[in-house]
Amino acid sequence: MLANIRKITIYALIAMSCFFMLSLTGCKDYTFSLGMLNPKGLVTYHERKLFFDTLALMLIVVIPVIIMSFAFVYHYQVSHKVRDYKPNWSHSYFLEVIWWTIPCVIIVVLAILTWKKTHELDPYTRLPGYQDKPPMLIQAIALPWKWLFIYPEQNIATVNFLQIPIDQQVEFWITADNVAMSAFFIPQLGSQIFAMAGMRTRLHLIAEEIGTYNGLNTQYNGAGFSDMHFTVNVVQAEEMQTWIKQVKQSALSLSDANYDNLLKPSIGDSPQYFSSVEPELFDNVIMTYMHTFSATHPRENNNAMIEKE
Repeated sequence: MLANIRKITIYALIAMSCFFMLSLTGCKDYTFSLGMLNPKGLVTYHERKLFFDTLALMLIVVIPVIIMSFAFVYHYQVSHKVRDYKPNWSHSYFLEVIWWTIPCVIIVVLAILTWKKTHELDPYTRLPGYQDKPPMLIQAIALPWKWLFIYPEQNIATVNFLQIPIDQQVEFWITADNVAMSAFFIPQLGSQIFAMAGMRTRLHLIAEEIGTYNGLNTQYNGAGFSDMHFTVNVVQAEEMQTWIKQVKQSALSLSDANYDNLLKPSIGDSPQYFSSVEPELFDNVIMTYMHTFSATHPRENNNAMIEKE
């Protein structure tokens, strides 16, 4: 009977291990290739380091417990006649000190590491090592269901496309308009932060490797949530200036009329480029909601879905 139980247990563990490894294959693109485990910026590098430091500290407790769980079952099974079997044993001050002291020490170390990194990588403050260098300002507005990026210093704007220079800190001002609370996230560059109507959140990021990365909304906000993605292109400073000049040649301008069109819900929008932006558009969007006190939504006339061809 015991032999059959042991065989069933072993087979169950093997099956669970195979299923676990098989399930990880579906996470390759987003977790191992495109996420925090493959950092391309200063923030994600520190986040990955904190993740593995935390994992290593927790394994100090987890691994011995797993080993002892199997070792005790094997060692003290009925078929083994062992001399150290003490059915009436119930307490040991020495063991109590060990299994309380070690976890407490680990918790203190984890708390110190987390507290330090939380303040060091505060999204509202400039990143360590770059406090003296002025960041590039980009204003991001979550729309239904697309992202609008305004470069106020360059007086240009884009939809679902973001281009930033390498090794230059970027400060994002983020809000939402005519859409439920959203979340701005570029997994390989840094932290997620929420976008809410009538509020301005901030985020500081820096890219340390040239390439094209994925940005997305990670907060469910309606029918077009799963398609609310944007492309992030990291280039050299010289190429960035050339791109700005090209955008300024676009025939489109981000006027109030064009912005009203963007407010209408649409799914799967292609990138758009605007050669100029209505002055103080970002601030006006925030003030639209701050000055609304009635039950009527300020954008109730902009909710007709745009049909894609």
